[in-house]
Amino acid sequence: MGSIRANGKRWQARCAAAGAAALLLVGCGGDADAKATPLDEAQVASVLPDPAALPGWDRTEDPSTAPMNKTARRSFCTTAGNKGCEQSLFMGSVSFVREDENARARFWMVAYKNEKAARNAYDVLWKNTARTAGRGKADLGPVGARRNAVSGAQGYGGSYALTGQIRVGTALLWVASDARTKDMFDKDLTKDLAALFSDRAQQAQDGTKPTAALSGR
Repeated sequence: MGSIRANGKRWQARCAAAGAAALLLVGCGGDADAKATPLDEAQVASVLPDPAALPGWDRTEDPSTAPMNKTARRSFCTTAGNKGCEQSLFMGSVSFVREDENARARFWMVAYKNEKAARNAYDVLWKNTARTAGRGKADLGPVGARRNAVSGAQGYGGSYALTGQIRVGTALLWVASDARTKDMFDKDLTKDLAALFSDRAQQAQDGTKPTAALSGR
């Protein structure tokens, strides 16, 4: 698994600490004392990985954020009564392709009013995600408070993809990665992407500027 750079230091994707003010990586299964605070729209934007967080990758979709108003809830939560979007506040998304074009990644998220709302929405939205993806179970690594993933062939062109859902405090995150063929698909890279996104979400809830970044990939 590649390394992750957080707060200007290299972090291997394992439980680590640096000094008395150490940050416990969410990617190591979460911190029982981690803060769970609601995120505003600017913080949601800061959680979305930027080019500095993914060196060697190019954006294929500009970062976007929006309030979870009635229109957004009808679009995102398609079940009766827009279940899963209760007390949702903001949504955001961004997409990247690696410069060698052998890997693509998409990140999207929903921020909730509190941790309980995010917990309650998790199973509802995962059911929708798993049904839409329609593939076998996959492993994201020990990220967030909860996580699920599915992977498998995508479409008719032979590409292979993984889609995962993660809860970090008051936010639900999704990460999707795909490659042209199953042989080209890098499972460890996908775990790194999930850890990167989770770490950035926790940093924002801790009240700091997200700085977690992928390196060596």
